[in-house]
Parts: sequence; structure tokens; C-alpha cells
Amino acid sequence: MNTIFVAGLRNLPLTDKVLWLVMIFLMSVIMLFVSRKIFQILQLSSYRVRGMVNWLKITRFDYQIRYFALAFLSAIATYVFIACFYGYEAVRYLGFLIFMVFSILFVVLTRREKEKVPIKFTARMIRLYAVTFIIYFALGICLWLLAHVFDGMMFAPQYALLTLMPLLAPWVVALAHYLILPLETLNNYSYKVRAKNRLASMPEMIRIGITGSYGKTTAKVMLAKMLEKKYRVSYSQKSYNTPMGICKVINNFLPDDAQVFIAEMGARYVGDIEELTKIVEPNYGLITAIGNQHLETFGSIENIMDTKFELIENLKRGGLALFNGDSERARTLYDKAGGTKMITGSQDVPGANVCYKDVEQDDEGVNFTLCIADEERRVCTKLLGRHVPSVMTLCAALAFELGVSTDEIVSVCENMEPVPHRLELIKNGDNMIIIDDAYNANVEGAQNALNALSGFVESTKVIITPGLVELGKEEKQANIELGRQIGEVCDRAMLLGERAPFLKEGALSSGMNEENIFVCASLDEAVAKLRTVEGKVAVLFENDLPDNF
Repeated sequence: MNTIFVAGLRNLPLTDKVLWLVMIFLMSVIMLFVSRKIFQILQLSSYRVRGMVNWLKITRFDYQIRYFALAFLSAIATYVFIACFYGYEAVRYLGFLIFMVFSILFVVLTRREKEKVPIKFTARMIRLYAVTFIIYFALGICLWLLAHVFDGMMFAPQYALLTLMPLLAPWVVALAHYLILPLETLNNYSYKVRAKNRLASMPEMIRIGITGSYGKTTAKVMLAKMLEKKYRVSYSQKSYNTPMGICKVINNFLPDDAQVFIAEMGARYVGDIEELTKIVEPNYGLITAIGNQHLETFGSIENIMDTKFELIENLKRGGLALFNGDSERARTLYDKAGGTKMITGSQDVPGANVCYKDVEQDDEGVNFTLCIADEERRVCTKLLGRHVPSVMTLCAALAFELGVSTDEIVSVCENMEPVPHRLELIKNGDNMIIIDDAYNANVEGAQNALNALSGFVESTKVIITPGLVELGKEEKQANIELGRQIGEVCDRAMLLGERAPFLKEGALSSGMNEENIFVCASLDEAVAKLRTVEGKVAVLFENDLPDNF
């Protein structure tokens, strides 16, 4: 076959060869734009092809169907063009434009769809783009050569074979990912070594790791505010809770004079926390709570618990482990842990070193009594959610252990502002209150958010949500149960996406009027429905799913 290809090439005039190479080059560039969504999903999936495949499945291969439509329409139009104008020399060049036009139209139409998290053109993504281009270019040449072999036959494929390229888009990107994976692994290793060396140069610095199924970010920010009363504190910004995210913070943003470094540690797979602890080597470890978030990727609740416990197992010798005793599974890990440990929570938690009691919650915030070192202090916060006393007590325990006074701890609690998108209260005019819980995506957190919404007794209570994801076999039942809770609390429900039928089923089972349940095709449609609700409105935006869900 190689001999046929070479012979075929020799029979072509030089001008034809150059023109074809130019067209294949342009086609490869266009295919990068056509493949944009695949690049985005792969990045959102932490460069795991498994995540991309799961996205294809949960979207019912929507994009693969789109690629098929592009290839099919382009091929049909091209074949028709060949059949009609086969006798003309220019047909082979003009016909190629059909595919280009269809591809550009595809790009324009798909780019109109909003991306919640656009592609970040990091160095890794640029390398992935470059290798993908090379594959497309090489594949284009191979298909062109194959087409040239059959040139002259009736209904000859010719360049029409090139129109099949969109069908291969997800797999070409996946292949490019695997080709550069060894390089990326070495590159990541160098980042980790650099981060570990940076931390090693600061041996006196206190290092704190925080993990849990939910509440990590709130605890991180809250603890940082408390410790800032005595120390120069640095912490992982935003949601930088992956190995590369933590390394980026350490290498680029950790000040030379930092006395405390707090690392939020996220996980979706067994071993993720252990990898992070080997970078940070924490002296203190906090477990906020344990639920079934990411159950689909972990495989079992036992795997989730084991992964969170990796933080405790990898504390530096003499380190202190702190557990939120209000979480049943965190209490189980407390019992399992050896070494120096501390448990916090409500006054009903057995053995709680620091605890709280007398909780009151309304639409202005949460109030409670903090019991610490034989003192009882009333704390009035501006934060929403029944989890607030748990998180504040856990952070207060460590802050007090590290020398922050009770007065300073209480002051931080009372002046603490909501973490963006985590039960953040926003007033929109005189008649609308927005509870932004967009970054929450777990069963317990959703229940907590609904509990906060229920406090707005004088308002029409509305929820906008796509439900819960990554729960594997439990996902359907979890969303039905969430729907039931929605029906018990809310006056209106705007439900989005694939899980809307399960949410609706649960809401109806609770007795919610079907006329008050709206299944919306998009967030924009849900917001438009929201504008039709008259009078005072309290609306909960619960779990704004990223594009890969």
C-alpha cells in the first residue's frame, strides 16, 4: 500500500501537491476549532480520558451525534458535487470548500452555547492543541493519499474521505493526550519537586491540610482569618485543591515570610489526598465532614472514608488531627485515628474538646454559643446554614490551639463574610433575595441550603437546580429524595437537565402542586420563569453544574 501511495504522489503535479497540503493544513486548523468542546471537557475532567468518556455517556453522545451530522452532511454534499461536476478539474478544489463551509458553520453555531468554565490556555493545553493539530494533519494526508489511490473509479471517494474527520474528534484528542502524557508526567513531577523544595526551605512554617466531602473552602477561609490575628498566613486560593493547583500556589504565591500555610485538599479518586500530603507534609489535619460526593468515581463510601483518612495517616510525626464530630463518618475516623487527636461539634458529641450549643437561625444568619476552654461565648454570625456552628467550632479549636485568643476567634466569626457561591446571601432590589449556593454539589449541603431557604417565611421560596451528580447507582434515588425535600420547603421549583424528571417525581410525591414545578431547558429559561413570580421572593441557586456534567 505504501508503494501505491508513493506512486500516486509522483503522478501528481507539484502545484496539486502544494494546494492539497495547504487545504489539509486549513482543514486541520478548522478541526481544532471543531474539537474545542472535547478539549474543554478533558480539561474540566482533570485531563482524565475517563471523565471525557463519562461526559459523552451522560450527555447521551450528543456531541458525537453532532460530529456525525457534520460528517454526514459534508460527505453527502461533497459526493453530490463530485457526481455533478466530475469532469471539471477544479471540482477537487472547489468541492473541498463544502466541508470547510459546513465546519465553520458548526463552529459558529456551537460557540453560541455558553460555557460556564471556558478553556484555560495553559502551557499544557497549548501542547495538547499542537499535538492534536499534528495528528489531524497526518491523518488528513493519509486519507487524501487513500482517496487518491481510488481516483478514477466511479463515485470515487477522492477528498470526500476527509469529511469523515469530525467522527474521530474525541478520539484524536484522547490520542494526543496519551502521546504527551509521559512529558506531562515529567513536567508535573518537576513542579512537585520545586514545591517540596520551596516548603523545605521554610522548616518553621506551620502547615495545615483540610479535607472533607464538603465545607473545605469555608473552613479554609475561616481558619485563615482566625490565624491572621497572630500569624502571617497564606492559603490556597479559589478552588486550588489538586496537586498541580497546590504546587502552583506554593511555587508562585507563597510569600517568603509566611508563618502558616493552609492547603485545601480535594479528591475524586483513591490516593488523591495521599499525593497532596506528600507535597505539603502537614503538621495539622482537619476533616470537615464526609458524605457521598464523587461516589461514582470513588466506587464506595468506604473508599471515600479511606481517602479522607489519608490526610491523618500522613501527618508529620507529632501532628494533630481534628475531626468534625457532627459528621457521623468523621466520628468513625476519629475513633480509628491514633496519635494526638481532637474532636469538635455540638454539645451532644461525646468527648468534644470544643463544642457549641443553643443554635438559632433566621434569615439574617446563625447564632450559637461557643464553648471553649471553660468559657461560653455567644456568637452572632452573618452566615447562613446549620453547618456554620460546626465549621466555626472546628476552626476555633485549632486557632485556640495555636494561640489565638477567644476574643479574636469570636470577632472573626461575627465579622466573617460568606464565601462566594457557598450559601452567599445577595439582595437584588427590595423584593428579591438570592441565596447563591452554586458551588455546592452534595446531598448534605443541598439539605442544608434548603433548611436555610426555609427561614425566609415571608417570601415566595424558589429553587433553581439541576440536582446532584456523580453518585453512581445512588444518583436517581438521591435526586428523588432531594425533590421530596424541595416539595416540602419550596413554593416554586425550576428544574434543569437530565435529572429534572427524578427531582420532579420526588417533589410530586411530597404533595407539591405540579403547576409550580417547571422543567427548564436552560438556566436562562429558569431565570425568565423566576421573573414572573410576584411579590417578595427568596431564590436558591443550588449546584450550578460545570460543563462536563
